[in-house]
Amino acid sequence: MNKTMKINLSIIAVVALLMYAINQMKGDDTNSTKSSDAKTEQTSTSSSKEETSQSSQEVKNDGKDYTEVSNTEFASHLTTEINNQLSASGYQVTVKPVGNNVIYLYVPQDVKYNSNSEIQKIADSLYSIKENTFSNWAIDNGYDLGFTNSPDLYIKSEDDTTLAEESGIVNKSMKVKVNN
Repeated sequence: MNKTMKINLSIIAVVALLMYAINQMKGDDTNSTKSSDAKTEQTSTSSSKEETSQSSQEVKNDGKDYTEVSNTEFASHLTTEINNQLSASGYQVTVKPVGNNVIYLYVPQDVKYNSNSEIQKIADSLYSIKENTFSNWAIDNGYDLGFTNSPDLYIKSEDDTTLAEESGIVNKSMKVKVNN
């Protein structure tokens, strides 16, 4: 396979990932509005009841704890989600859990040789997919998103080279770690 064809396949994979991310965000906007309305109504009702019984309100985690087992389950779910979106491109990824708060997402070896800007686009798309998928998965599985954060994402090539990693505390984003 020549270099131009590899680059074209990489670009197709990025476009597929971007389309998936956009579709996820459109779906999440609708769901988050409904969820937000329901939460507001539920909070108003419960706040009124709480205020009559006590003057101060404690915030508590109403969901399950996110553990290594949870991280393994999410990694499996994310692998399936991304590979379903990439099926037309011929690319496949593998997501492996590391402890209870990190996941390694392995992309095909060819991606390692893309330019930094192409790797950044891929990393940003995969990060967006991870965040959207995690939110939906966590809610569906009984986790309280106020207390449960998605695992940190590291994107690696098949030879275990870290191509990009999630960074930042408040404003998280993907940072390319190779210099191509």
